Amino acid sequence: MEKVFYAFGTMNQIQVEDDISMEILDQMEETALKLDDLLSVFKPNSEISRINENAGLRPTKVSPDTIKLLERSLYFSCISKGTFDITIRPAVKLWSIGHKEQHIPTQQELKEISHLIDYSKLYIDAVPGSAYLRKKGQAIDLGGIAKGYAADLIREKLRKAGVKSCILNFGGTILTIGQKMNGSSWRVGVQNPLAKRGQSVGTVELKNAALVTSAVNERFFIKEGVRYHHLLDPITLGPAQSGVLSVSATGASAMDLDALTTALFVMGMEKGIEFAKNLGIEVLYLLDNGNIYATNGFIKKDLNFQSNN
Repeated sequence: MEKVFYAFGTMNQIQVEDDISMEILDQMEETALKLDDLLSVFKPNSEISRINENAGLRPTKVSPDTIKLLERSLYFSCISKGTFDITIRPAVKLWSIGHKEQHIPTQQELKEISHLIDYSKLYIDAVPGSAYLRKKGQAIDLGGIAKGYAADLIREKLRKAGVKSCILNFGGTILTIGQKMNGSSWRVGVQNPLAKRGQSVGTVELKNAALVTSAVNERFFIKEGVRYHHLLDPITLGPAQSGVLSVSATGASAMDLDALTTALFVMGMEKGIEFAKNLGIEVLYLLDNGNIYATNGFIKKDLNFQSNN
């Protein structure tokens, strides 16, 4: 049984092998759409948009879901030393990669907004439930973590409904329950970042686990032979130049991996591998020199990648 729907700016798929009612899957879609309404920076009435509108003015009352996600985001910002930073929104908007307004900002334009990129200026009050950006002009963007949060939440709801065999694909953020009904693990392809969607460099076997990838092919434009991708470095405010084309990670939580793969991409392979090992997650790096590096616990089958660089 399958459910496909649009939310978080992408197509989402829930595939269940158990015999359950479509009503349960309809409820999962409703959960995702409600979260999208709360968390999307593109919806003017979302809680995130209201936080951004009130930046430098007043705290904004928000729901427990938003509080939880903001707290987790700040945690990852802290442990990654800012390589993941949800206050990156002013720079994301300036570049507008993937939208018709996309362009290359001048260094002066980037300099003028650099003081706004600072996760330490986000204040969260869990009781009664409010969030506040201290600087006027600051803005947060949960695009790098919201899909994972929704996938984690829906997986738990499905488990409570009795589902024992399921795979969720939320725009490339993969999460599984159990294994397939035939006893085999779920096998998921790792996208080749320099090829058309659907062309993989190999497969990963998952059982009660998540697989998340951050890569240069997700949103980008090419000008004068240079690829400008959407994974911005919070220090330079430009596309991260870390020698990485793609980083994938496996672990228990899709939300955590959503944030961590962004950080792992920005910080580059050497720092990223050490960071991942300290957290106990398994990672796969595809580098712009054509090399592949995977930690020992990253389950891989016949990985084969060659960069055009």
